[in-house]
Amino acid sequence: MCSPEIILEHILWPLEEEDEDDEYSVDIKCRIAGYLRQFIETASTDNLKQLVKFWVGWEIPMRDMQLEVVKGDFPKSSTCFLTLRMPGHYKCYQEFSSCLLSCIATNDTGFGLV
Repeated sequence: MCSPEIILEHILWPLEEEDEDDEYSVDIKCRIAGYLRQFIETASTDNLKQLVKFWVGWEIPMRDMQLEVVKGDFPKSSTCFLTLRMPGHYKCYQEFSSCLLSCIATNDTGFGLV
């Protein structure tokens, strides 16, 4: 079962403290984390499965799934390290959601074919 609650309890969220190595401020990291939380809470079961598969390589959530907010154009994942790298440039939820849906839909055709 891939419910929003199960996925949310498995995520390691970005730290809410400043680090000079961070690419984005705490405010931006919190905004992107909030968008991801909203996506997970409102997504269909199929979209949740696609998200988890994009994130970790299969449809079963793993402990310590990590979210990183990074500079980039599109969401990327490092399935070996259970890390989802979300760009910090999104200014609204609709743009975030649309881009994430496009990326997670590549599971069946191969990564990076957006």
